[in-house]
Amino acid sequence: MQSETALPPNRVSLRPCTTLDIPGLMEGLNDWQVAQWLPRVPFPYTEADARAFVASSAQTSPPDAFAIVHQAGGEFAGIVGLARSGAIGELGYWLLPRCQHRGLMSEALRLLIEHHCGSLRSLFATVDPGNTACLALLARSGFHLTGEHIRATANRQGNIVVLGYQKDLG
Repeated sequence: MQSETALPPNRVSLRPCTTLDIPGLMEGLNDWQVAQWLPRVPFPYTEADARAFVASSAQTSPPDAFAIVHQAGGEFAGIVGLARSGAIGELGYWLLPRCQHRGLMSEALRLLIEHHCGSLRSLFATVDPGNTACLALLARSGFHLTGEHIRATANRQGNIVVLGYQKDLG
């Protein structure tokens, strides 16, 4: 008999990024619905950008970015990762539009936090105030608002105001 508090089986898994993810990276990051929210990602996103991303993420141990794989069919769904600075990690994530609004990123974020929980003191994320889906995701995931910041963004060619969020892990 399953207890009422048991978690359902994961619908996603995380794995290191590989060159097999290049088509999915290019599909997602050349879609303005995705790219508009990602300040560090160039737009348009080229195959060279995707190859450099895969190569860079493979150089860290543990990897700093993971492919999110949708268990139903084993398809690439997006990316979740973090940039580490000592015991603090900056969170980054995105899903292909066809994979959004199904709770998959909540699961991916939970897996990432479980994976890094022992090695990090806290996580932070910056979010465009107009990105209501990400604001809701961070709130559901236990992040709290820390304030407003100005952030440079490559894809919008300038600075934008973002909201900072943090989650303590220790």
